Amino acid sequence: MASSPLGKNQEDSATVERAIVERAVRRLYGRKQLDPDVEQNASALVQYLVKSGIHDEDDLVELAWIANGKRYDPSSGSFS
Repeated sequence: MASSPLGKNQEDSATVERAIVERAVRRLYGRKQLDPDVEQNASALVQYLVKSGIHDEDDLVELAWIANGKRYDPSSGSFS
């Protein structure tokens, strides 16, 4: 059995993370026309949470919904 290149696993992981983020944000906002900053903030928060190890889509949607489109600052743990 041939081994896969190391970079391939990282690409696969990044693709899965992107898909999770896109689905979660789509579930959160659907087709609503939003302030682009709100959607960008939600997407950034979900990306951060996925990279932190949270992969349950329901949890991601709920946490992003609670944040209500506010920007998350991981260094201070605050929303603005």
